[in-house]
Amino acid sequence: MNENKTKIIVLDETGNEKEAEILSAFSIKKYNKNYILYTLNEVDENDMIKIYASELIEKDNMYSLGVSESDEEWAAVKEVMKEMAKSEE
Repeated sequence: MNENKTKIIVLDETGNEKEAEILSAFSIKKYNKNYILYTLNEVDENDMIKIYASELIEKDNMYSLGVSESDEEWAAVKEVMKEMAKSEE
């Protein structure tokens, strides 16, 4: 099966461009923010694909990625990720 996968370009901490695959996008009404889950298809020490979560910020028809501002917000993002994983099983 050939799935169309949406790709984006992200900048790493040194400013290098990397191609990332979007896994999902969602919003959390409590924070009135949109989030994106993506991967660079990197494998960690447990042979698991690394997944990144970022706030999706739109300004002037351009998008940038932001970080969760609090532990509470990050916990809410992780909860959504857990629910998504459960629905995939």
